[in-house]
Amino acid sequence: MAVRSRTVTNQPPCDCGCTNVFSTKEARDDLKRYLREGPSKATKVLIDAIVADGIEGATLLDIGSGVGAIQLELLARGLAQARSVDATEAYVSTAQQEAERRGFGDRVEGRIGDFVTMASEVAPADVVTLDKVVCCYADMPALLGLAAERARRIVGLVYPRETWWNKLAARMLELWGRLTRDPTRWRLHRTEDIDRVLADAGFDRRDVARDLIWHIVLYRRRVVTAG
Repeated sequence: MAVRSRTVTNQPPCDCGCTNVFSTKEARDDLKRYLREGPSKATKVLIDAIVADGIEGATLLDIGSGVGAIQLELLARGLAQARSVDATEAYVSTAQQEAERRGFGDRVEGRIGDFVTMASEVAPADVVTLDKVVCCYADMPALLGLAAERARRIVGLVYPRETWWNKLAARMLELWGRLTRDPTRWRLHRTEDIDRVLADAGFDRRDVARDLIWHIVLYRRRVVTAG
């Protein structure tokens, strides 16, 4: 059954303070950039990897969905339904308006809030994506553990590499945030810690690509054979 496009608001902002930081103007500017240039390079690599794995008739849960680039691209390539969760109302509203414009309105649902606090209310999906989201959340084990619980088949991640230049950038952004009272932080979680959470949840890592800043990874649910 198709899910009507709607926005659900019932949760406080996430710990990165996103709802207090990102405005309607920023959401619209991000949408204009996406319409002009398409998904960012790392996001496109993640999308292509998910498509190659097979999405015909599948469902998606996109956590920290922004303007909805992942759901829009996958819906155009055969995805059946998409649900998204984002802490910023402006992004959820903008993403759903664009989905309606493209004729996907009866196949999407957007929710506003912190996924960790509302995970029990979010239906499972075949594919769960977190594109540049792990780096915005302090409690990575809770975020990924709950995301894995909602994933029937795949968890797709884009997260920052642990390099000296990313560590320097994170320190500079933290300093700037303290000076400007901006609550947003950029966190570098260790790859082995991320892998451990998802391995314990029954997923095996498959590296897709990496660039100067990002790892792009698919975690596939482990097939358990009888006997």
